[in-house]
Amino acid sequence: MKVRSALIIVVVFLAIFAIAATPAKPVNKLHELDAIGGKWQCKGTAFAFAGMPAHLVVASVNGGWILNNKWLDMHYAETKTKENSMPFEVRGFFTYDETAKKFELGSIENDGGYSVEESNGWEGDKLVFVGPNHMGGGAPVMNGKDTWTKKGANSLTYSFEIEDKGAWKKLIEETCTR
Repeated sequence: MKVRSALIIVVVFLAIFAIAATPAKPVNKLHELDAIGGKWQCKGTAFAFAGMPAHLVVASVNGGWILNNKWLDMHYAETKTKENSMPFEVRGFFTYDETAKKFELGSIENDGGYSVEESNGWEGDKLVFVGPNHMGGGAPVMNGKDTWTKKGANSLTYSFEIEDKGAWKKLIEETCTR
């Protein structure tokens, strides 16, 4: 009986040591984007740009995981109002590139524009993507910067800026809530 008890104790300790020696499963970086997924209601300002006057915007965002949870698909749609007669609509597709160790964002827009941006990921409560934006309507390609800042589990701010002559110019700023 003592031999059996001793054997059980040895087996238990070997199992504990084997579990402790097993490398931890790597964290799925892609799901760091969960914080911006889901449904949001946004309100803010589109600033004057390219002949468009500044105006208030109201928008909805719906984001969900697609294609075996390898892509976060976000659909942004502004509401048409008297002040915003040409509402903006965007489909954004986010993923994580294991080779580059960067988050990637590709977007397509209802004005014919598109962008390809990348990010190092969250820095505190801020997530910033930067890259070339091919503006619709024949506008020149410009570097764009999309920024999300967490303000709690159910609130964030979003802004989009373009680089103009070495300086960033804000085109839109919104507060979004769940």
